[in-house]
Amino acid sequence: MKVLVTGASGFIGKNLINILDPDDYEIHAIYNQNKPINDLKKITWHQVDLFKDEEVKEVMKVIKPTHIIHLAWYAEHGKFWNSDKNIGWVDATLKLFKEFKKFNGKKFIVSGTKAEYFDGEFFEEHLNSEFECLEEMEPNPDTLYGKSKNLLHKNLKDLDKENKSLVWARIFDTYGPHENEKKFCSYVIKSAQDNQVISCNNPLLEMDFLHVKDIATAFKVILLNNFIGTINISSGESISLKDISEYILKKLKKEELLELNYHSKDHRKIFGNNNKLKSIGWSAEYEIESGLDNLINFYLHNK
Repeated sequence: MKVLVTGASGFIGKNLINILDPDDYEIHAIYNQNKPINDLKKITWHQVDLFKDEEVKEVMKVIKPTHIIHLAWYAEHGKFWNSDKNIGWVDATLKLFKEFKKFNGKKFIVSGTKAEYFDGEFFEEHLNSEFECLEEMEPNPDTLYGKSKNLLHKNLKDLDKENKSLVWARIFDTYGPHENEKKFCSYVIKSAQDNQVISCNNPLLEMDFLHVKDIATAFKVILLNNFIGTINISSGESISLKDISEYILKKLKKEELLELNYHSKDHRKIFGNNNKLKSIGWSAEYEIESGLDNLINFYLHNK
C-alpha cells in the first residue's frame, strides 16, 4: 500500500502523519512551501503546488499511490468561509482525483465539512433547535466554503460511479495543540494568560468539538478499513461555548475575565451523528474535559 497525504504540513495533517506507520505501508506527504520537521525518517516528502498540473502529474507518476488522504485546502482563519480560493480547490482536487485513477488508485479520502449541512436562513428560523447531522441528509450550505465542498463531493461521486473508491469525511469542530490561536478554545486560553477579557458573544450555542488527535485517528481508521461512502468525523455530542469558557477559566483560576454577551437568543445544538465512524472501529481518546486539559497544558508549557 502506498499512501499519499496532501496538506500534510497543516493542523490535521501533522497529527495524522505522526500516527501513520511507515513500517506497514509506504508513506508519501505533500507540502507546498515549508517542509515540516518530522521524526519519522521513512516518510518521503514532496514539494508540490497542487494548482500546477505538471507538478501534480509528475508526483503521481513517480508515487503511483494506492491511497490518498486529501486534506489540503485554503484555511486562513476567518477568511476561508467566503473566499474565491475555495473554487480553485474544487478544480485542483478534481484534477488530482483524475490522475489518481489513471494509476488504478483504490481509495481517495477527502476532508469534507459540517458546513455542508445547513444554511443560515434555516438556522434563523430554528434558533432553539437541536440538529443531529446525518450523512444521508441533503446538504444545503450557504457559505462559499460549504458550497464548494458540496460541489466537489457531487463531482467526485459522478467520476467514481464505477470504481467506488471515494470516502467523503465531514469534519466538525476541531481543537488541539498548534491550532490557530484565534480559534475559540485557544482564544479563551491565550486571552486568560494575557489577563484580557474573554468576550463570549453566543454563549448558548452548542457545537460538536473533537480533539485533533481523535480526528487524525479517524482518518487512519478510515484508511485501513474497507469503508467507502460519506462519514462524519465528530464527537456525537454538543457543548456550549459558555461551558467551554467556564471550564477553561476555572482551570486557570481566571473566572472573572469571562464576559457573556447574550445578544443572540440562539440556543442551537449542532452535532454530528458518528455511528458510522464507531462501527468501523474508531473511538475517541479524549472527552471534552481531558481534551481541553491537554490544550491548556500545551499553552502553559509553551508560553
